[in-house]
Amino acid sequence: MKKVLMASSAIVGAAVLAASPAAAQTLEFNAFQFFIVSGGDSDEDSSDRGFAFSTNTEVHVKGEIMADNGITFGFRVEIEADPNEDGTDSDIDENSIYAQGSFGKLEFGNNDGAEDTFMVNGSNSGVDYGGIGNPTSNFLDTAFGGDAPTSVDMTDSSDSTKITYTTPNFNGFSAGLSYTPDTADGDDGNSFNAEDSEGIHDHIGVGLGFDGEFNGVGVELGLVAGFGEFDAEPEDSLFNIGGGAAISFAGFTFAAGAFWEDAEDNGGEAWAVDAGIGYATGPWSFSVNGLISEDDDTSDELVAGSANVGYSVAPGVRVFLTGYIGEEDLGSGGTNDIVAVTSGLGVSF
Repeated sequence: MKKVLMASSAIVGAAVLAASPAAAQTLEFNAFQFFIVSGGDSDEDSSDRGFAFSTNTEVHVKGEIMADNGITFGFRVEIEADPNEDGTDSDIDENSIYAQGSFGKLEFGNNDGAEDTFMVNGSNSGVDYGGIGNPTSNFLDTAFGGDAPTSVDMTDSSDSTKITYTTPNFNGFSAGLSYTPDTADGDDGNSFNAEDSEGIHDHIGVGLGFDGEFNGVGVELGLVAGFGEFDAEPEDSLFNIGGGAAISFAGFTFAAGAFWEDAEDNGGEAWAVDAGIGYATGPWSFSVNGLISEDDDTSDELVAGSANVGYSVAPGVRVFLTGYIGEEDLGSGGTNDIVAVTSGLGVSF
C-alpha cells in the first residue's frame, strides 16, 4: 500500500512541475479568538482549584493558484496564537500544500487524516467547548480519572505529517486515504521522530462519506477506519473503525456515531457511542448530547451528557453556555462524578 501511494504521489508531483503558468491567485486571512471560563467539581480532579480562564486563538492563511490547465495549487496554515504551557511561544496547528482538480485532491503536510475528516458522530449536532464532543475547557482537562474515551478519542494520526488523497465528489459520495510514516513526526516543530517508543508507524487512515439533500432533508454519513503499528514494544497493531450519521431538517439536526478500537497490549480494546439533537433558529442555537463508553483493558466506564446554548450577538460574535455532567465507573474501584459549566465569548473574521 505504501509503495502504491508513494508512486501515485510521484506521478502527481511530476504533473505539478509540468503545470502551465498560473492564471489566477488568491490569498485569504481568517482568524478567531474565544475567551473561555470553566469550572466545576470532580472526585478525581487533579488541579488545585475548580475554575479557570483560557483563550483559544487561531489565525488561518490560505493561498491558491489556479493554473491554465485547470489544476488548483494551494497552501493553508493554521497558527495557534495562544501561549504554550511554558508561556513562551505559539504553535502551528496545521499546515499543508495541495493540488486539486478533476482527479480529486492530493494534500501534503501536517493535517487531519481521512479517518478524522470523514468521521460523523453526535458532535455534528452542534457542540461548543465543554460539551461531551468537545471536552476542552480548562476544568475538564483535569476532571477525568479513568481511561474510558470520549466521543472524539478514537486513536488517529492527528496533525502528524502525512499524505492524503481525497476523491472527487460523485453525487454526494467521496472517499479518502491517508498515509503517515509515524504519528510522532511533526509533533515538535517540523521534527523527524527517531525514537522507537513513541507514536504509531505506517499509519493508514481511510474514510468514506456522503453529503446530500433530499427534499429539504440534509443527510451526512461517514465510515472510517485506521491501521498501524505501535512504535513501543511489543509493537502491537492498532485497528479501529467508526462511523455515524447526521440528519437535518427545519433547523433540527439529529446526529449519532460510534467507534471501536483494539490496541492490543498498548491499551487494549475501547469503544464509545454518542448521540445529539441540535436546533438553530435565527441567532440562537441549542444542543443536547449523550455518551456512553468503556475501556475494556481497565474496565473503566463513562456515562455523560451535556447541554449547550449559543447566541450570535452580531456577525462573527458569539456567546455560549455549556453544562456537563458525567460519571466514571473506575475499574480500580469507586466512581468519579463530574459536573462542569463552561461559558465563552468568541469573535471571528
